[in-house]
Amino acid sequence: MSMPKYPNSPIWSPGSKRLIVIIMTFVSLLVILRLHILLPPFILAVILAYLVEPLVKIITDRTRIPRILTIVLIYLIIVAALVAIPISAIPPIVVQVNALITNIPAFIHQLSGLLNELQEPIYITEEIVIPLNQLPLDQAFLSLSGNLLNIVQGFGGQTISIFGSVLGASLSTIGWVLLVLFLSFYMVKDHEILFHSLLDLVPKNYQGDVVNLSAQISDLWNAFLRGQLVLCFVVGTIVFFVAIFIGLPNALLLALIAGLMEFLPTIGPILAAIPAAFLGYFQSSSSWLGNILGPFWFVVAIVIIYTVIYQTENYYLVPRIIGHRLRLHPIVVVLGAIAGASVAGILGIILAAPILATSRLVFSYVYAKLTDQPPFPESQQPNQDSQNAPEAPDSNPQTSEI
Repeated sequence: MSMPKYPNSPIWSPGSKRLIVIIMTFVSLLVILRLHILLPPFILAVILAYLVEPLVKIITDRTRIPRILTIVLIYLIIVAALVAIPISAIPPIVVQVNALITNIPAFIHQLSGLLNELQEPIYITEEIVIPLNQLPLDQAFLSLSGNLLNIVQGFGGQTISIFGSVLGASLSTIGWVLLVLFLSFYMVKDHEILFHSLLDLVPKNYQGDVVNLSAQISDLWNAFLRGQLVLCFVVGTIVFFVAIFIGLPNALLLALIAGLMEFLPTIGPILAAIPAAFLGYFQSSSSWLGNILGPFWFVVAIVIIYTVIYQTENYYLVPRIIGHRLRLHPIVVVLGAIAGASVAGILGIILAAPILATSRLVFSYVYAKLTDQPPFPESQQPNQDSQNAPEAPDSNPQTSEI
């Protein structure tokens, strides 16, 4: 039985098109809000795919190993690392964190003795005197030390429990890890197919712009993610060997803190130096350099060492590893990190800088279109051969008026 022929549906009017776009946008936002629990693993999968793709390309270009086999081997190595690293690295970290928490009461007792020595009037001039002996420093210290002890012990207990849960990962944790690996595997395997599928949804006259803009964004995220991991490893390694050399206790813990603080823009180095200075003052006798300099000057030496490390990083390592693609003022980065923390916690802090830089690229494109300027001058167009964004097939890069 042959089907009857029906006439083609009428072309939608501009008003109908706008209404459909608004409805689809609203439905998409509603779905995202309802399924927001899937956003963190999806974001982590995208990040992992960004990190793995260049390695796959390098291996397939330089060897005769098929691409799919290369991807499988890389992910098998990742799984093996996820199993081996926690088993080998976390127990020493737990021991050092536990030792630090155990020594906190002794540190507070030393602070109390130091405070008693300082409770004498300070004479700046005969008329200007700071009466420290009349200030209620004892009560303030007792309250502050009690709160500090509770905070540190609570944080330390949570840290140890987190490390313990990593060692004995629950089925839920394993499930999320497998989901991230599964999503990133297919993102790496089919990234060109996925990109062209999305590109087909774009009008022909704008496909060239999408390719150029996506190449710039890809270049930015590649520089940030891979560069940040390299900086974390380099700075953590430097701090570890410097701490070992000067005899600073808990070198592995300080190296881990220094590496992780690399993900916190601007304020990360300051936060990384605080525990090192803290340990240097109260455990100076454990260091040969601390025995020579004394507690105060040992702390000064530690601060100078950290300053030299991070200044070397800012002026030598960052331009060569990450480059100047982000081009964000530190104030903008700090405000973005605060906003990211309120929205997505630690993940928002880490990704605040590249998200702001991506927003700047998109805004620059929109502004150029609004002011009838070329959005991609010849000198600013990315090199498509070195980017992950594939070229658009049979696309017309010329733009038309909206």
